[in-house]
Amino acid sequence: MYSKIQRIILLTLVLLLSVSCKKVTIEQQIDKIYNYFQNENTTAVATLERVCKDYPARMSGSENNDEVIDYFTYVLAEEIGIKNIWHQEVEVPNWDPGVTKVTMNLSDGTVIELPSIALGLNNGTSGEDVTAQVVEVGTREELETLRCKDKIVFFNGAMEDGNSYSKHAWQRSRGASLVTEKGAKAVLVRSISNHPGDTPHTGACHDGDSIAAVPAVAISTNAADKLSEALKKDKKLTVTINSTAHNRPEPAIGRNIVAEIPGKVNPDHIILLSAHVDSWFNSQGAQDNASSCVAAIEVLRAYKKLRMQPRNTLRIVLYQDEEMNLSGLKEFARISKEKHESYIFDLEIDSGAGKPVGFSVSEDPGYFGKMEEVLTPYLEPRGLTLTRYTGERNWPLKPYYTFRTDNSDYFKYHHGSLDNFENVNQETFKEGIAAITTFVFLMD
Repeated sequence: MYSKIQRIILLTLVLLLSVSCKKVTIEQQIDKIYNYFQNENTTAVATLERVCKDYPARMSGSENNDEVIDYFTYVLAEEIGIKNIWHQEVEVPNWDPGVTKVTMNLSDGTVIELPSIALGLNNGTSGEDVTAQVVEVGTREELETLRCKDKIVFFNGAMEDGNSYSKHAWQRSRGASLVTEKGAKAVLVRSISNHPGDTPHTGACHDGDSIAAVPAVAISTNAADKLSEALKKDKKLTVTINSTAHNRPEPAIGRNIVAEIPGKVNPDHIILLSAHVDSWFNSQGAQDNASSCVAAIEVLRAYKKLRMQPRNTLRIVLYQDEEMNLSGLKEFARISKEKHESYIFDLEIDSGAGKPVGFSVSEDPGYFGKMEEVLTPYLEPRGLTLTRYTGERNWPLKPYYTFRTDNSDYFKYHHGSLDNFENVNQETFKEGIAAITTFVFLMD
């Protein structure tokens, strides 16, 4: 890892050096980048459509996932002409979503099916009906005194807006493990989305420490509202859950793909763009995360098309298993550590294809202040802001940066069956790639 002084020197000199051999100003080069994606680039949207239509449901270890790696390899090698490309094999979860059905059984005998979906890594009910009365939970604090023995726990905390995902995602990822020792029979989770709808959203459901969590499934936001209202009127209603989701005993094998353009001046200094290849089984995975994989590839294509020779090595990794265990990026980081590689930063791209709003960086206040001073005059005219990330994220690579988009509509699609090519705004998608390319150019 570079020392703070080294990085400040790099940042201070980077803008002058990036154009030292060119007859264009920084502003003119940025104009060229945006003009390329707005008016000249014909491959970004076409590549995204190909990935979504030909290789949907890219679960790690699946046939579509493996084939899309071959397709990305072809694009990088044959279309763009990248010479440095390699693959990394990695063990990934081998989970089968099976078939899931949930019914709400009113005390008057009425049976209503609730749109439902299996949750990743959860073992379901082994195809058996699990029927019980329901206890509703809205906040994590309610768990402290919750009595749920032999009951189905219904986690119904609703997202307030597109920025409250992390506030509520624990219900899906940890809810089942948190009530297992309390004697719950199963768990229902309100889809983690701030949009009303009848399409349920999936996601990972992790066991607690060495504890096999009880069966858990998600229901749509509309179904959650319907169940919550019914519980107020009918205290004796029950819910039946049947899910054949299960973990196969042997892990599957996935592949990371890594590609780079070597730096002309500092080849051992690496700027990394990372994006996950895997998607869920219920959609084309357009926003999450085909758009980001294509964006990383198109940054390399822009460097080639616009004859932008990076001073530092520009590397991308399209990795496996972000949705469950992050095993692909962990393996990439392990190999990098063995090679004694270090990165100027890792820019994670995983925020959909909405309008770009900026970049979040995990840096100390002093270095962040220097970044603001140097970068803001070039980012601000494009509607981009630089923010300092102060949360805790156990990310395998440091420093951790993220690309940010307007996520007002993102969770309408995230992990749901609507995450398809037709629901991608092509103009904001290309504008986002222009923003990423600009950021890389400024930091190079």
